[in-house]
Amino acid sequence: MGISLFPQDADDPGGLQRNAEAAMYESKKAGPAGYVISSRGTVDSAAKLQMVTRLRKAVESQRWVLHYQPVIELATTRMTGVEALVRWLEPDGTMVPPAEFIPLAEELGLIETIGDWVVNELVYQAGAWRDLGIDIDIGFNLSPRQFWQPDLEERILAKIRDGGIDPARITVEVTESSAMMDPDRAQEILWNLHRAGLQIAIDDFGTGYSSLSRLREVPVEVLKIDRSFVSGVDLDPQAASIVSAFIELASGLGMTTLAEGIETVGELEFLISRGCQLGQGFLFSRPVPPEEIIAFALGGVPVPTPSGRA
Repeated sequence: MGISLFPQDADDPGGLQRNAEAAMYESKKAGPAGYVISSRGTVDSAAKLQMVTRLRKAVESQRWVLHYQPVIELATTRMTGVEALVRWLEPDGTMVPPAEFIPLAEELGLIETIGDWVVNELVYQAGAWRDLGIDIDIGFNLSPRQFWQPDLEERILAKIRDGGIDPARITVEVTESSAMMDPDRAQEILWNLHRAGLQIAIDDFGTGYSSLSRLREVPVEVLKIDRSFVSGVDLDPQAASIVSAFIELASGLGMTTLAEGIETVGELEFLISRGCQLGQGFLFSRPVPPEEIIAFALGGVPVPTPSGRA
């Protein structure tokens, strides 16, 4: 609930309603069954409501584009796949990064619509690349709220089947924390997707509180090590121990490890020496439009050569 008071917050019905709605969005952040009383000192109602209006229009007009970040096989520097990342494209050409609108889309219940668009678009793009002889894996992120869609698995699978895409080339990425919010439901959904042939990846591993026993019960092929551990791993003994343990854990469970956020040759050398199979990060490429992935597939991703390697 959001509460706006007359005359402290506004002296007209429209202003009171806008402030109350902004306060309501603030209350949602604290969880269910709560309330926030609007305050000009704490709630930037004008900015919040302007963002809400812009986002609703973006959803109606499907103002989205997908950029793709290459996934590199570290031992060979070969691009094996990409991760699809949604961007909000404003009419003036401005790109709004997902961190600025995905949380609000979750609050407003718009993330399911955006998620449907993402799957449709990546299936189309996978078909376009396949027609050019480019056959790579494509990963996409599943938001926590999407887990509550009653027909989630069928919605995803129907789009993949309609596009004629091999499900084995699609990777569904879920964050560790979202998979543990309702572990029984998450386990059922992930197994259904896995049985249909899709790959499953746990994203941002190490930042949540998952039980190792639960990790054994879900059909995970790829364990993505969060960038907060990878950053400076070659210089930080504590981070080095943690990452090494993650890689060993994944190996013991029969999973592939993928390090996120690789930015330096030193980090790359460390990960290779510890047996990490895959990686992505600015050292290789930022997320790029699909046409640049074609260039990478044909000419290779420019990867700095670690010392001691030909």
